[in-house]
Amino acid sequence: MKKSMALICAAVITLAGCSEADVTPNSEQSGNDSQFITPTDPGDNTGDKSSEPTDENITVSADEPLVINDDITCKEGNEIRIEKGGTLTLGGDLDLSGDLYVEGKLIIEEDATISGPGILHVVNSFDDIDCKGTVTAKIDAPEPVEVDGVTYVGGVLLVNKEYSLPREFGTDIGDIRPELKQAIEQMRADTGFGMTLRASSGYRSYATQEWWFNYYCETDGYENAITYSALPGHSEHQSGYAADITRTELDYADTEEGKWLAANCYKYGCIIRYPADKVDITGYIYEPWHIRYLGKSTAKLVHDSGLCLEEFLEVD
Repeated sequence: MKKSMALICAAVITLAGCSEADVTPNSEQSGNDSQFITPTDPGDNTGDKSSEPTDENITVSADEPLVINDDITCKEGNEIRIEKGGTLTLGGDLDLSGDLYVEGKLIIEEDATISGPGILHVVNSFDDIDCKGTVTAKIDAPEPVEVDGVTYVGGVLLVNKEYSLPREFGTDIGDIRPELKQAIEQMRADTGFGMTLRASSGYRSYATQEWWFNYYCETDGYENAITYSALPGHSEHQSGYAADITRTELDYADTEEGKWLAANCYKYGCIIRYPADKVDITGYIYEPWHIRYLGKSTAKLVHDSGLCLEEFLEVD
């Protein structure tokens, strides 16, 4: 049921625990249905009063999108909940000591940050977050979901030593995904380094991965091979979302191109999938050449977290 404008002004400032919050309606999204909050009491025209944090909650509904352009605080024990169909746009900083539940849409503008000891809960999909800013608060991922033998976490396809792909997966694609190809082409254009995708380092079918893994076992032994080559069905290359850039040698990390890739690939929707300090978690040696496409927003979230993909998705 719709609330009056005066009630919204009073309630949301109080509920958010805002400090000098400047919240404006998103007219493009909702016309006259957006919540409108000013930093002053509704009836006070001095423009210099701010609210005190309280032990209450905020709910953003589908009927009332919310835009917050200044800094706010969500206290410990409080929650901000974006319901399905609801949209919360952050243009300022959110000090999160409580809980933020994203079931609708969360837009984090370029200069906005979400930080603090609280938790951002992704209820359905990471696609529900459009992150151009910075998130250092802990992100709670949804539980893994299996669809036709493929595991997804928050919409992110997962394949690693624990989670596999069906034998025929990807055969209808036979190449890297168009979005990954576009990201590589854009990186090549922006750097001028002439990064290239080697044909053998893009998409690999189950059968191709099986051949390579058996070859490495024969030449290097199983115990060594398993540290740098995936069992068939367990290779990210089969997903079409992974690619090896330029050359698969460790000293690539020390080249100008390798350093640029590590520092910037997240801006194009990719991450370095197997970092040097996460070998015990990923199960693979450091591969500075291996990138995984996640999309710009999700890659930014992973980058800001400092975690590898397994840690970020909270899986083995």
